Amino acid sequence: MAGRPEYLRTTDPVPRAVEQHMVALGFSYSRDYVDWCWANGFDGSLEKSKADLREERVAFEALAARRQRHNRLHKNPKAFLEAVCRGDLTSDEIDRPNFKRTASEIEASNESAEVRESLLAMLLHVIKVDDMVFQSVAGHGEVPFVHGLIKLHDRKALWLRPIEDWKPKSKNRERRFGELTHHLFDKYGDVPRFMERVWLRNDRASWRYRDWYVHLGRGHNLRMAKTPMPLTKMMVHHFLRAPDNYMVEQAVRWGQMKALEAGDTAIHATVATPLGRSFQNEDFWFTVLRFIADNPMLDPRQIGPVVDYLNHQKFEPSETEVAPGEWRQEPPPQPGLSMAGRTVATLMRQVAAWHADLGRLQDLPEGRYEEAPFDGFAVQKKANGKTTHWAIRQLRSAKDLQLEGDALRHCVVSYHWSCARGNCTIWSLSVSANGEDYERRQTIEVNKYNTFVQCRGFANRDPSKEEWAIVNDWARAAQLGVSTYF
Repeated sequence: MAGRPEYLRTTDPVPRAVEQHMVALGFSYSRDYVDWCWANGFDGSLEKSKADLREERVAFEALAARRQRHNRLHKNPKAFLEAVCRGDLTSDEIDRPNFKRTASEIEASNESAEVRESLLAMLLHVIKVDDMVFQSVAGHGEVPFVHGLIKLHDRKALWLRPIEDWKPKSKNRERRFGELTHHLFDKYGDVPRFMERVWLRNDRASWRYRDWYVHLGRGHNLRMAKTPMPLTKMMVHHFLRAPDNYMVEQAVRWGQMKALEAGDTAIHATVATPLGRSFQNEDFWFTVLRFIADNPMLDPRQIGPVVDYLNHQKFEPSETEVAPGEWRQEPPPQPGLSMAGRTVATLMRQVAAWHADLGRLQDLPEGRYEEAPFDGFAVQKKANGKTTHWAIRQLRSAKDLQLEGDALRHCVVSYHWSCARGNCTIWSLSVSANGEDYERRQTIEVNKYNTFVQCRGFANRDPSKEEWAIVNDWARAAQLGVSTYF
C-alpha cells in the first residue's frame, strides 16, 4: 500500500477520510491526486464529501479497468490498430512506449474516418508481413516506421501497385521499408536507395523530396521537377549515383561537385558541412563549390573551417552586449565577400587569423552560460574485456568552448554569443578507456527547442557508429528531438 502522501506531512491537517482515499488510489504525492481530479472533471481541493469520494473511486476503478483492457490489446496488434484508427483508444491511455508512439503518429495523421479506414487496411496488411508498424528506425534518432507508412499512405492515389502484392525479400527491417517504397512508387526500379529515407522525414523540405521520389519513380527527369537550383544533365546523372548513405541534400551536392570534377574526398568533406544540409544563399555557395573543385590540392580537412569562415564573414551578424541583458546586432563583417580572385594560400591565412581571433578569450565576456533544462549523460560499456566510460557534459563558458575547439580543431568557440543568448547549448562527448584520461570525441549542438541538430568530431568528422549509439541513448534519456538531417 502507498505511504502517506508527501504533501499531507507538511501542510495543515486534512480530513482523515480524504487522506485514506488518496492512499487507497495509490497517490504518493497530493499534487498527483489533485492533477488527476482536474483531468477527470472533479474538484481539485482537499475538502471532499463522502459522495465526492465515492464518485471518484468509481471513476478511478472504471479508468483502471479500461486501461487494463487496453493493455491486453498489446497482445493483439490487429485489435490494437483497429481501436486506435477508429478513435476507441488514445495514446494517453497506452503505457508501452512503442505502442504509444504508434498511436501518437496515427492520431497526428488525417482525421477523416474514410482515410483512417484506408490507413488501417494498409497497416493491417503490413503487420501480416513485418512488425515494423510498432518499431523505430535504428540509428540516428528514433523515427517510428509508422510515420513513414503514413506518409506513403498520404499519396495512395499515386501508388503504382497494390500493397497486397508487396513481398519483401530482405530480412532487414529498414531495407524492407525501402522495398515497400519502391513497390508502391518506383515503376522501373531505378530510384536511388538514398531517396527511401525521404518518407521517414518530417521537415518542410521532405515534402518536396517525396514529390521527387514519385516523379523519378515514373521515369521522369529530375530537371523537370521543382528543385532549389538549376541542375544540369550531368549533375542529375551524378545525383542519381550518390552514395546510399547520403541525405537528399548531400546527394544534390554530390551531383553538383561531380559535374565540376571534384574528387570524392573533397565532396565527402563538403557535404559534412552545413552545405550538406541547406541550400540557402545558393548563388554564393555554388562559387565555393567551384573553388573547391578547381583546387584539388586543398586539404579536405580544411574545407569545414573554410565554410565556417566564409559563412561567418558574409552572412552571420555579430552581436554586442551594450548593457546587461541588452544586445545590439551588427551586420556581418564582410557582406560583400566574393570568391573571385581568391587563392588557397590567401584564404588559408584568413581562416587561420579568424581562428586566432576566436581564441582570444580576453575579447569574450566572463561568466557562465545558463544551465540546460536537461541533464548530461554517463554510461559504462564493456566489450572484449575492455571497459569504457562515456560522458556527455555541457560546455558552459567561452573557455570551455575554446578548449573543445582546440582539441577537436573546429570553430565551436564561434557559438559563444549563441550560447550566451540562450539560442543553443553546446555539449561535449568524451570517453575514457580502462581508467585513462577522458578523450574528447564529439561536440554536440542542441538548439533552444531542445532538438539535437549537430554532432561533429575532430576536423568536423561525422560520429562513428559507437558514438552515435551513445548520443542517441542520451537524446532518449533527455527527451531531446533529433534533427532529420542526421
